[in-house]
Amino acid sequence: MSPRTPESFVRETIRPLAAYGPPRDPAPVPLHLNESPYDLPEELKRELTERVLATDWSKYPIADGAALAQDLARAYGLGAASVLVGNGSNELLQLLLFSCLSPGDAVVIAQPSFSLYALQARALGADLREVPLRRGAEFHFDIPALVQAARGAKLVLIGSPNNPTGTTLATEDLRLLLDGTDCLVGVDEAYRDFSRQDFAPLLARNPRLVLFRTFSKALAAAALRCGCMLADSRLCAELRKVQLPYNLSAVTCLVARELIARPDLVTERAGLVQRERERVARGLTDLGMTVHPSGANFLLFEQEKRPPTELHAALFKHGVLIRNVSTAPDLSRALRVSIGAPAANDAFLAALRAET
Repeated sequence: MSPRTPESFVRETIRPLAAYGPPRDPAPVPLHLNESPYDLPEELKRELTERVLATDWSKYPIADGAALAQDLARAYGLGAASVLVGNGSNELLQLLLFSCLSPGDAVVIAQPSFSLYALQARALGADLREVPLRRGAEFHFDIPALVQAARGAKLVLIGSPNNPTGTTLATEDLRLLLDGTDCLVGVDEAYRDFSRQDFAPLLARNPRLVLFRTFSKALAAAALRCGCMLADSRLCAELRKVQLPYNLSAVTCLVARELIARPDLVTERAGLVQRERERVARGLTDLGMTVHPSGANFLLFEQEKRPPTELHAALFKHGVLIRNVSTAPDLSRALRVSIGAPAANDAFLAALRAET
């Protein structure tokens, strides 16, 4: 008998999948990862560095995550038992799926959406039910279709604002979705600060609602890898049983707690991005692009003059890297650009003008 190869021991649901990973090509103007265009203030970073130096690195961060969860609970008007913190919101999404899904359970997602939703669900052997966002020219959440698809499902998982389309879910539509289903309803709110969306007040009356939030976007802390999940305390109690211990470092918790204490800084930065988003949208429209409404820190745009892969490569030659999303469902002519600082946005528009 010939010995089995190491990869043959991997779950059959995982082996056909392609790994998630954003492009890493270096570019002088990187507008492809939806990062904050503004770093934290230098004086705040220096203050926090001094506090990090004063900590004992030899000890486990036993209470740090709980203290961060308490701060988040106060900021969002919840009980601390309804908050889980994790190594980015993606870790918490994976925790929810791992804890709740068995092979064959149905998961409903909107398409196009963040590719990690489908990747993680398929890895666990879920029955993935995809509901198109696009009906004609525009993108919107088709609530009746989502409700229909959710019959017998374990979870509905959507992003609002949605990546890569920027589509936002109205509060009344979320209520209709909750009322029309009997499964968990997860909403990834990674970009909510750029649209002033806040679904946390709905949690008290909707115990099946689960919200995911991150420090990587408006809070300008993608390097921290920090996020949180807001959900009914009974669900959180079950998930804590299998969540890895000490999953956040003391440094991450320290910085995250300081950011939560500075909501005005987040509001100011989000406002700058919103204004630049509108300016870039006008620039794209002036160049003949179809620009889709966005509640996030990016814009999805479409054009007919050149294949998107060709235009993407041409912009890269100008030193501008954006995201080619044309392989996603219903996006065959689309590209996505993150909103950067004014100079970066100007460089993008200038490069686009030169190539169209």
